[in-house]
Amino acid sequence: MKRTLVVVAALLLSFAATTAAQQKPQAIKSGTVPRQIEAQVRKLWEAFKNKDKATLSALLDDQFRQFEEGLTTFGDKKAEVNAVDEFELLSYTLSDFTVKSTAPNTALVTYIAQYEGKTGGEVSKAKSVFAEVWIRTGNEWKDLYMQETYIK
Repeated sequence: MKRTLVVVAALLLSFAATTAAQQKPQAIKSGTVPRQIEAQVRKLWEAFKNKDKATLSALLDDQFRQFEEGLTTFGDKKAEVNAVDEFELLSYTLSDFTVKSTAPNTALVTYIAQYEGKTGGEVSKAKSVFAEVWIRTGNEWKDLYMQETYIK
C-alpha cells in the first residue's frame, strides 16, 4: 500500500512538473520569427519617419494602445498614426533587440532607440527603452501595445 502511494505521488509530481514546464513562456530562439518581427519594428519606424500613414496603420493592430512618459492617458491607433503630423522624426538608431514568445502568435519585443526629432520647430533628442507586444494575425505580425521609457 505504501509503495502504491509513493508511486502515485511520484506520478502526480511528474505530471505537475511537465505541465508547469509547458506553460512557461519560451524565448524565441533562432529562426525566421525574430527576424520577421524585428523587420516589422524597423518598418514601423521608417513609416513614421517618412510620414507614411498607410503603412503605419497597416502595422498597428486595430486595438493598438501605447503609453509613454509624460502622458496622462493611453494613445490609440488613430493617435499614433496622426502623430506623424506633429512630430518629425529626423533620425533614429535601433539596437539590442530581444524577442520572447509569450503565447502562440504573441511576442514581447524589447529594444533601445536613440532618436532625434522636431516638433513645433524645436529639436529634441531621446534615448529610450521600448517594450512592444506583437501579435500574428493571419500571416502578418502587428503591433498591439507599445511602452516607451526614457533612459537618463
